[in-house]
Amino acid sequence: MSGFNEELFGCFSDCPVCLFGHFIPLGPCLLQAAAVDRATGTGAIVPFILVCCLCSIGGAINRGRIREIFAIRGGFIEDCCIWYCCCSCAGCQEYREVKQRKP
Repeated sequence: MSGFNEELFGCFSDCPVCLFGHFIPLGPCLLQAAAVDRATGTGAIVPFILVCCLCSIGGAINRGRIREIFAIRGGFIEDCCIWYCCCSCAGCQEYREVKQRKP
């Protein structure tokens, strides 16, 4: 298992994603839902509803799905804390990570 290839605060590696995630309402939720869909191919509706309804817990669940698919180390509590403290950075990181691993 390895960590994320993309840094949590590495927004300058993809400025359009960073701008979308930080300045569009619901941007982090939309980015994460798109990332989960791209990684799993199961659609973006359920991940989007999950993160919108359960906030950081939903974000952690979706982040866990991404970690599981790509064998990225981490845990649920860490994911909850990341989504609670900086959901914009988390959504951007996850989107960039999946975009890099599944072009």
